[in-house]
Amino acid sequence: MDDLFLSKMEELKHTKLAIATISRTFGSTLGKAGFKMIISEQGEIVYGTLGGGCPEGPIVRVGLDVIKTQTPRVVRVYLEDAKTALGKITEEGDEIHVETNCGGNMEILIEPYSPRPVLMVFGDTFNSPLERNLVNVGKEIGFKTIEHNPLGACGQPELSMTSLDLDSIKVPEGAYVVLVTRGVNDAPLLKHLSKFKLGYIGMVASERRWAATKKELYELGVSKEFIESVHAPAGLKINSILLEEIAISILAEIISVRRTRMKAEEQEEAIKRSAQVAGTANSPTPRPQEISKVVKV
Repeated sequence: MDDLFLSKMEELKHTKLAIATISRTFGSTLGKAGFKMIISEQGEIVYGTLGGGCPEGPIVRVGLDVIKTQTPRVVRVYLEDAKTALGKITEEGDEIHVETNCGGNMEILIEPYSPRPVLMVFGDTFNSPLERNLVNVGKEIGFKTIEHNPLGACGQPELSMTSLDLDSIKVPEGAYVVLVTRGVNDAPLLKHLSKFKLGYIGMVASERRWAATKKELYELGVSKEFIESVHAPAGLKINSILLEEIAISILAEIISVRRTRMKAEEQEEAIKRSAQVAGTANSPTPRPQEISKVVKV
């Protein structure tokens, strides 16, 4: 990995990417072992090369699939002349045949890269054990932590915010948000948070306080869909008593929500891929003069 690659990864660290690396080559290939290419979520090659357009076009398409599924893939790309490739050029599965005159083949690892999920904790008291544990343990298990408390951070977040101005609060898309606010401005804050696309929204509150907050949210015009998405009281039921235990139960619920959603998305992508393969199998075989139009890159 050279400095340019590391610099580009630092520049793009807040975006989803696929990183393609040639792991082995056989025979004559322009790309060599160690060549890298970074693919953006938009299907653009933002860094590097695998040796030219012939293998790169199909690998970009594989990269987009890897970004969607967040599952690494190893593919073999056969760089074949037109006579050898005739009738078998394909981009299905983990074997890709492309028309070029190199004659060799390459094994390529395509890995997903995603920025760490964001855990955003809102508090309203000084030195809260619950808030502190949510932030510190959340950071330990891989979240980027943001703590918002007008009295100052209780834990050791990566970003601390103290602004009381709701309109100035920006929440990253897909963030996991927990309110530990003791009933202070809960409804106005939740109304503001309803503007964002969240991965999880939880509120530490008794059932009685949540019922009162929910009524206030309806009066403020907050959508039923958002209100029903709020986990309140937040946390899985693990018979927790201590504040530290409650923090663990909330983080466990966030993990459950996150992983369940990711699994559902993987299954959906798998169904789509199966449908595409079935459609390809049922489609007529292209005539020789059509092959270059279909797959030549």
